[in-house]
Amino acid sequence: MNNSISHLWPALLLAAYTNLALGADTTSAPATSAVPQVSAPTALPSLIARRQAGRAAPDAVISLKNPSFNPDQQGKMSAWVAIEHASGNAYTFVADPENALSIPGSARIRRHGSEPYGLLQQSIRVHPSWHNKTARLSGSLRGADINGAGGALVLRADDGSGQILAWNFMQNDRVKGTQDWKRYTIELKIPPSAYSLIVGVMLEDGGTLWADNLAIELID
Repeated sequence: MNNSISHLWPALLLAAYTNLALGADTTSAPATSAVPQVSAPTALPSLIARRQAGRAAPDAVISLKNPSFNPDQQGKMSAWVAIEHASGNAYTFVADPENALSIPGSARIRRHGSEPYGLLQQSIRVHPSWHNKTARLSGSLRGADINGAGGALVLRADDGSGQILAWNFMQNDRVKGTQDWKRYTIELKIPPSAYSLIVGVMLEDGGTLWADNLAIELID
């Protein structure tokens, strides 16, 4: 009996030591982890909620990229796409530093061929909250020797397949002949099925049109 007990002593001592060690770990661990567990769940969400409450809803914002037609290092007017009727090769689209309204340059569209129109445009994805609201586009335009239909701001609403739903091409107040810089404004109600807004400046027929400082906003 004594011999069997003496063989158990090392195992009993090891078990007792292990229990003491584990007991020390389990009692000390909560002391280090208690600080973040108490403060984080209560203070952080309320702080985020207060910040979000004071922030404007992002879906209410409508804006243009590169509204002043500033050229990049390659001289291209980033964010703007040049569109011409049919075969094209009838209009030039450049950032003009010599006749600019604002530095470093204004957009210039000039006809040298036979196609009926040239257009600089960009597309804005319509947020559902914009439906049935009115978009207002404004911009500064200048003309030289413009004949025919004239120069205009462009505001158009398309559906998801690219079909035109509504448009305003400044039909009643086109830039014609030769005139200095002038501010123009057009408006368009966004249809409930609109998917995108096409925004731009267009020259129909001959002459030269300059554009600068475009801006778009929702007015209701």
